[in-house]
Amino acid sequence: MTEFNILFAAAGRRVSLIRHFRKTLDELNISGTVYAADAGKSAPASFIADQRLQVPRVSSPDYIPQLISICETFKIRLLVSLIDTDLTLLSQHKDTFRTIGTEVLVCESATNNICFDKNNTWKFFTENSIDTPRVLSESDINKLKDSDFPLLIKPWDGSCSIGVNKVNSLEELTFFKHHVKNAIVQEYIQGDEYTCDAYVDFSGKVRCVVPRKRLETRAGEVSKGLTVNDPEIISAVTNVVEKLPHAVGCMTVQCFKQPDGRICFIEINPRFGGGHPLSLHAGADFPKWIIQELTGQPCEATQDCWQDDLAMLRYDDEIIVRGEDIR
Repeated sequence: MTEFNILFAAAGRRVSLIRHFRKTLDELNISGTVYAADAGKSAPASFIADQRLQVPRVSSPDYIPQLISICETFKIRLLVSLIDTDLTLLSQHKDTFRTIGTEVLVCESATNNICFDKNNTWKFFTENSIDTPRVLSESDINKLKDSDFPLLIKPWDGSCSIGVNKVNSLEELTFFKHHVKNAIVQEYIQGDEYTCDAYVDFSGKVRCVVPRKRLETRAGEVSKGLTVNDPEIISAVTNVVEKLPHAVGCMTVQCFKQPDGRICFIEINPRFGGGHPLSLHAGADFPKWIIQELTGQPCEATQDCWQDDLAMLRYDDEIIVRGEDIR
């Protein structure tokens, strides 16, 4: 087999995930180099890859040409994006990358458009009879009474919980509507929050779902989580992902399970989520399954491969480098 080289775009802080891909190549006895690309020189994950590369920002017209050039030069077999902002852009160029032998782990544009715009996500949920918080129209907002609160306000194009606020009164809602860009107002949902990792193989079949209960979050990312083998959540998530037009790879689905058993979906991210290392440690080896599929090996993905009731407790760590390496 020729080398199986992997490129991560926008490597950022995804140290655990990139390490696991490197480990997986070694365990499968596959020769390959792991590259980490980022617009900045100080991305921590770029220092634990085999080689680090600097690329233009996603907004630059040179971004895609530079990635194509890197993939040609280093014979990249798999390109993985780790942030929301370039998913749709990359999906529009999947065929171009394939002509040079690079598979981009990204859903088709139709799925990315559903997931990126929370208005589209709400429309997808409602059109497919999937339980989701009600989004209030301007007419609904103008008729609000004190008894209608609390509500939730957030940007339709946001990520990492930036700009997400619980509002308890009309006065608070008026304030945040002027300070949250591209705001939508939703029904406020309570209950246990779950982030679920769903593996979709390259034929579009959901092969594994791992619900992760959020115990604590920091800066919009789970800092303490617990795997929960809940058949109702697994079935509901499978139903959601199977209704997406063209899903592939890791689909990160967020939902609440309320005390009455109602499972209410709030968001879909068509990429590896920040809390995915918990699923990896539990035994749901998404990187292994991806590489197995792309190298023609039998994919070992199953629903019962992961450990229930496994907790992840995250903490800060350091990567020490020379100042000249990040200037």
